[in-house]
Amino acid sequence: MLITGSGSELHDLRWIEREAADGSYEVDITNITDSIGVLGVAGPNSRKVLQKLTSEDLSDAAFKFLHCKSIQLAGVHLRAIRISYTGELGWELYVDMPKMAEVYQAIMEAGQEEGIDNFGTYTMASLRLEKGFRGWGAEMNCDTNPLEAGLDYFIKLNKPADFIGKKALQEIKAQGLVRKLAYLTLDTDNIDPEGNETIWHEGKVVGNTTSGAYSYSTQQSLAFGYLPIQLATIGQRVEVELLGRKYPATVVQEPLVLTEPTRTRLQKKAKSRP
Repeated sequence: MLITGSGSELHDLRWIEREAADGSYEVDITNITDSIGVLGVAGPNSRKVLQKLTSEDLSDAAFKFLHCKSIQLAGVHLRAIRISYTGELGWELYVDMPKMAEVYQAIMEAGQEEGIDNFGTYTMASLRLEKGFRGWGAEMNCDTNPLEAGLDYFIKLNKPADFIGKKALQEIKAQGLVRKLAYLTLDTDNIDPEGNETIWHEGKVVGNTTSGAYSYSTQQSLAFGYLPIQLATIGQRVEVELLGRKYPATVVQEPLVLTEPTRTRLQKKAKSRP
């Protein structure tokens, strides 16, 4: 099963079908989007709540980050992936649509003692920005490349095997980047960035934000934005235009909040020291 973003379903499906046709691959491709739904359960108590509904061991040792398992939860067979776009402890549960409401109700009932509640996309945006997570359609789209989006870590250009886009990325790297995604904190009053706002420097337009939100963990406004490579350096001061007014912004090191897996790993490392 291949999982993609809800907004890029047809974009990705067309790409896969075209690659399969051009390469004459013997593969069957079926779009199951309408038959399977997903529930995201995230937060420090997510493991505790879900453990009430399954005999599967959800401990960190037994169910590691990024692992996927077929489990039974609330009497329903489903796929569980230990991942969350919030960057916190969490699972994505892929459920057959006829069973979706049943599983949802069971989770909400099981989490009453822990204060479980629904959260929306604005909350998701705030949490993922704190962790420095990129978003498709914002930081990543058909007009950007992985190197300028700061995704170098995930690309192994020196691997012997060829892969789609390898040659193009090697050429881009050799030519040098002209712009780079920057992580910004903003000094605002009663307004926060949302994305697609103009970035100014010394009276000139130099770039645009791609995403923005208020960070409740760090009590400040955050944004991602593309800047000329010479301005995309830690400590660089720029301005972001919000509702016709320019607000000071600073390029900072990302992320401002570590992901749960990183925090857990660092805690284990600290405890193992003599």
